[in-house]
Amino acid sequence: MSLLIRVRGLVVVALMIAAGFSSQSNAAGTIVFNEDGWHSWQVPSVEYAEEETIYVLIKSGKTKEIEIRGHWCNGHSHKDAIDHGVLSTDASIDWLQQYLGTRSDLSSDALAAISRHAGSRSLQILIDIVESDAHIDIREEAVFWMAQSESEAAFNYIDRLLMVD
Repeated sequence: MSLLIRVRGLVVVALMIAAGFSSQSNAAGTIVFNEDGWHSWQVPSVEYAEEETIYVLIKSGKTKEIEIRGHWCNGHSHKDAIDHGVLSTDASIDWLQQYLGTRSDLSSDALAAISRHAGSRSLQILIDIVESDAHIDIREEAVFWMAQSESEAAFNYIDRLLMVD
């Protein structure tokens, strides 16, 4: 009897893990750009802001620009953007992560956008970049965006980076 319970428990755990992988891969697919032009979506933001808006310019089916507009940005917005509504932090980050890792404007803009997302995942991505073998420019940018996030956890990490024995 206890063997059956253990097997059932393992099956439930396996199904939960599979569902997690499935929902993660589907989460990135929730952002679909069927036409060229500006697209936008909103995500929960870092501690002191309600939400941020991410704008993406698509031309010939390819991403050409990524912009983030939040409470701190009094600049223009793209009023003609196709609004995809409020997305989960994970779905948004999953989509933005595809642009990380290269020294490009899209990578830089994706990094800035990720840093504005609520939750610990965005900070962990920045930490992973800092601790990676990525080009120094990308690692410096990750530290910059940590500081801009005004997150206590980010400041604690930066303090540890600056500690000298």
